[in-house]
Amino acid sequence: MAKKGASNRNANIATRDEAVRQQTVRDGTQQINNTFGQFDDAFFDKQRQNYLNFALPQLDDQYGKAQRDLTFSLARDGNLNSSAQAYQNGQLQKAYDTNRTTIADQGQTYANQARGNVEDARANLITTLNATGDASGAANSALARSAALSQPVGYSAIGDAFGAITGGLASQAQLNRAQALATGKPITAATLFGTSGAVRNSG
Repeated sequence: MAKKGASNRNANIATRDEAVRQQTVRDGTQQINNTFGQFDDAFFDKQRQNYLNFALPQLDDQYGKAQRDLTFSLARDGNLNSSAQAYQNGQLQKAYDTNRTTIADQGQTYANQARGNVEDARANLITTLNATGDASGAANSALARSAALSQPVGYSAIGDAFGAITGGLASQAQLNRAQALATGKPITAATLFGTSGAVRNSG
């Protein structure tokens, strides 16, 4: 009977301790969720917008410079207000639209990565809490992780979005000027763009 009584007492203690542990885990999980409550849809949308605010002005600056370079090159060779100008402006606009879409996609990728990082951190904290039952430690870790996850992301400058167009244009124009000097024939829109597959396919 003594052994049975002791066994029952031990079982009751174990049951009580497990109930306390489970309550501690619930409390700790709630603390983690409260700390991570700042990471809502608005936060992730801001991660996307932060990249757009960083990258789009660079694209716009490059586009403006490419337009100026194109105008200068066409004016130098007497091809302003020509089909050559309309074609190259179309190529620039196409490259601009493509790069803008790419930047928008990258912004969404940053938002998705941020969401994934937050959910991974939250899950890891809860897993650790379940293993240790240390609600205080979990709460402190949640504060540290949330602070790290809130830090701004460092971005790399975008690449040269229009170099293939303006670079190809400059190279072809130089070649045609050399040919004009050698043959004595003037440079025209037809010679500048009509025979240059490299320029026509750039961008």
